[in-house]
Amino acid sequence: MDISSNNLTVLLRQLCEELSTEPDAAYELALSYLSSTSEKCRSIQDERLLCQKIYSRLANVSAQDAEKFNESYAKLKSSFILKQRVSILTLLSSLSNTPQQKEYTQQLFPVPTLAIANVGSSISKSTIGSVSWCSNVLKQGSSQSLPENYSNAAIVLHSSDRPNERTCVRDAVLAAAGVRTRSATGSSRPLQMLYARISHLGFLLDRLKEFIDPSSGLMPQGLMGEGLVASIRDELTEYYRSIALLQSQVCEGDGGGGTLRRVCVWAQEPLHRLTWLANIVHTAHHKKGGELASCVHRFVRHGDERVATLARRLLTALTYPLLLMLTRWLLHGEIDDPFNEFFIESRSGVPIDRMWHDKYRVREWMVPSFMSREQAAQILATGKSVVFMREACADEPGPSDHAHHLQALLRPHTGDGGAEAGAAWWEAEGLRAGVEAAHAAASQRLLGALTSHHHLLDHLAAHRRYLLLAQGDFVHHLMTLLQEELNKPATSLYVHNLTCTLEAAVRATNAQFEPPHVLSRLHVNLYPNCDGREDSGWDVFALQYRVDGPLGTLFPATCAARYRALFAQLWRVKRIEHALHRAWRDHIILHKRLKCMPEVWGLMRRVSCLRAEALRLCGALQEASCVGAEPAWAELLAAAGSGHHLDSLLRLHHNALERHSIHAMIHHTTQELQSYLGNVLNETLALRSFETTLHTGIRAELDRRERIEELKAERVARGEYAFTAADEAQDKEKRKIFHQFLANRKADLNVWTRTYRGHVTTLILKLALHAEVSLQTLAFRLDYSDFYKRGDAKLHEPLTYQHKRLSEIGLNLAKNKIIERSKKK
Repeated sequence: MDISSNNLTVLLRQLCEELSTEPDAAYELALSYLSSTSEKCRSIQDERLLCQKIYSRLANVSAQDAEKFNESYAKLKSSFILKQRVSILTLLSSLSNTPQQKEYTQQLFPVPTLAIANVGSSISKSTIGSVSWCSNVLKQGSSQSLPENYSNAAIVLHSSDRPNERTCVRDAVLAAAGVRTRSATGSSRPLQMLYARISHLGFLLDRLKEFIDPSSGLMPQGLMGEGLVASIRDELTEYYRSIALLQSQVCEGDGGGGTLRRVCVWAQEPLHRLTWLANIVHTAHHKKGGELASCVHRFVRHGDERVATLARRLLTALTYPLLLMLTRWLLHGEIDDPFNEFFIESRSGVPIDRMWHDKYRVREWMVPSFMSREQAAQILATGKSVVFMREACADEPGPSDHAHHLQALLRPHTGDGGAEAGAAWWEAEGLRAGVEAAHAAASQRLLGALTSHHHLLDHLAAHRRYLLLAQGDFVHHLMTLLQEELNKPATSLYVHNLTCTLEAAVRATNAQFEPPHVLSRLHVNLYPNCDGREDSGWDVFALQYRVDGPLGTLFPATCAARYRALFAQLWRVKRIEHALHRAWRDHIILHKRLKCMPEVWGLMRRVSCLRAEALRLCGALQEASCVGAEPAWAELLAAAGSGHHLDSLLRLHHNALERHSIHAMIHHTTQELQSYLGNVLNETLALRSFETTLHTGIRAELDRRERIEELKAERVARGEYAFTAADEAQDKEKRKIFHQFLANRKADLNVWTRTYRGHVTTLILKLALHAEVSLQTLAFRLDYSDFYKRGDAKLHEPLTYQHKRLSEIGLNLAKNKIIERSKKK
């Protein structure tokens, strides 16, 4: 008979009122019971349908797999821990319907099998994972089956402590999972020791959980820190899976439970792995970026292969953001580093001319230990080259030929291959090849642009020719044109007048054949008087070569200051040499008029010899300055022509200026020599002043005597006496004054000679004692004939260059004699 739902509700209400003193509560309880019973029936029906569906699917594939499913399902029904069987079966069914993908993690912990094999049980019982303690026990025997008298009593404890041990096993498994339980204080001491060893897993697990907890303050910051935390979470997930399987086996009935010793044996591998995970985590506290990678990389070199494999897996996971940043920097010159983890730092507010020098730098403490300092420098230079081409040269780089090397490093992380299949990216050969190829391509492209579009070689040669006075005809003609102007006080000079003279010197010499982009940058500059002296134009005049744009990187302000100091020193020596040459010209012109003045011949000859001596010293100084730096300049120009990277050109350019500064004696290592050379040059200028005064006095006397001869001729022509007594007395007085003038000049010349040669002797001695071999060679060239050595006993000291050379020759001869004697014996 069909009964409507309303009638059933009314009847149930009446029944509750008749049977219970509290009809409302009884009615609600009856409704809930009936609804749960119906839901349970529906869940049982769904569970059966799912089991049939899974069984039929497995039966189509393999009958053995279907049987294994029935066995596993029977265990699942007898388990009192897992209650949501329908949900579990639904999940397994949905997972089987999804396409199979490669696991992102390997099995990191051994899956336990604590079931004890009975005599009649099948050894082929299904196990999950790669480790089966039953199979390990059987493999140790000589046969595949156990004797009949070998029963469970040989393995399982049949003492009165068996229930207590099972409780201890369950507590130990819970402790290994990080759950706080009561200790095994009521058990024997061996069980307590085993329990303590297993429960140490929980302590290590708590440390790892604290490390990956954001609220603890220990979790590393940044993308690389997140990579390490994600990798540790994968480790813990696998550990929890192994613990869950262990717990499911421990909680089985009498036929499946394990002993505490078996659990302790299983715990050896997780204990070892979690211990080293905790050690790695401890070293990674408050680290980030490359510093964090270096901490983990130390464990890659561990002698234990298991520790090295664990550290390699963690390092590969945490350095993947570094690989992305590295690839972006090498290919595009961009730094995408929101957490300051990259070992290359970018500074803001740096002008474009200082971009190469100051905007980017390597943070040494952030360079990972698996990367050398040379490789970090190459990476820095590669990215800077790309940025320099884009920002300074306005040239956007095209597709790079070296991109495939870097894409090959990213491929294992994008699904084309497993990260564990081969070598990690940070230890792969492709990293070195990719960085070297990127560096070479970016450097060649940058140097090609600087050489072709910005005329780098022309500007380098122009700096040497005009600022370092290597263009001899131009420098000599410029000095000739500027002589009268620069003899004036510095306050009376004007740049526009000197610029006109510079243009005239360019038009009259080989400098006129220079390209327009070179001549347009050559200018005149007058430096202010800083020490308060009344300098002449020679002291403040300077040539200036103005460079802008991308070439400002190769010729920064510091480099311009070096060129200015070198020009001032070389210009001073060249000016003295030019003045001495003009003095020789004046001497030759005057010497033709001295036939009737034999009293000055000796003095003039002596002055001429001293002038030649000073000229030879100036020539030796200029030659040493040019020849000493010639190899450095040749190497610089060759490197610029062959397409070396910009850092190499900067280093070679700095080296060339260093060599020039050393030989010009304005280097910080030659400060003492600079003062002695200044004394020599000042005395040489004093010789020029002395000779000018001498020539002026001699010309005045010659003019007076010529006027007397003309007067005599006029008087004779008029029929008068040619020379009267008064005229003769006046002439004698004038001659006496002139002879006194000559005597004073001779005395001044003697003083000057002693002073000059004393300064030269001191300079030669200091040059010979200097650590620079080329300066010791200069000392030998200044006194190649031993002229100064014969005049000063200080040069006989055994530290001079010649004595060093002789001592080395004697030492070599002595060594050869000893070798010959040993051979004869």
